[in-house]
Amino acid sequence: VVVVDVVAGKPVGEIPNTNGVHGIALAPELNRGFTSNGRDATATIFDLQTLAVLGTVKTGGNPDAILYEPVTKQVFVFNRTRAAAEASATVIDAVKGQVIKTLMLGGRPEFAATDGKGTVFVNLDDKSEIAMINAKELTINARWPLAPGAGPSGLAMDLKKRRLYSVCENKKMIVMNADNGKIIAEVPIGTGTDGAAFDPGLGFAFSS
Repeated sequence: VVVVDVVAGKPVGEIPNTNGVHGIALAPELNRGFTSNGRDATATIFDLQTLAVLGTVKTGGNPDAILYEPVTKQVFVFNRTRAAAEASATVIDAVKGQVIKTLMLGGRPEFAATDGKGTVFVNLDDKSEIAMINAKELTINARWPLAPGAGPSGLAMDLKKRRLYSVCENKKMIVMNADNGKIIAEVPIGTGTDGAAFDPGLGFAFSS
């Protein structure tokens, strides 16, 4: 992983041994960052200031999306194993740097989002649904279908209005109520989407 100063537009350092890195999660209050290393089935823990590696944690196969949940101070690493039945989330105690639980998902995970209040949402692309995870109990409390969206990848959230934006391979962005799973709208997008973002200042949702 190469770290870039976005103001100066220059590389400032490197995090080594992140083989097949897919994603990164930041925990500023802990001064820690975490990467998902797809080829090694590991997550690297590093110091945000010095970029020094603090440890490595074993995950499930092909870890992809990763996020930090601030209420529980846990990192969720989403494992896209070849066998869908083995797809899971490795939950890491961000303070201790230790695995707490492997949560079976019942579908292959893509991108994830958190409301910052103890709930994590993750797209399951082979099921065309969103799974809602209770981060405190480490249970899946709901599974919401995305139809007419199919094959979701990117996922973003409007925290204020509590809306989820899931972008799907059939050229649809599905807007969902994050409290009850009700679909609010479907918006046409382009071919080959693989990511989503929401800008709270502009009120814009983006599909790559």
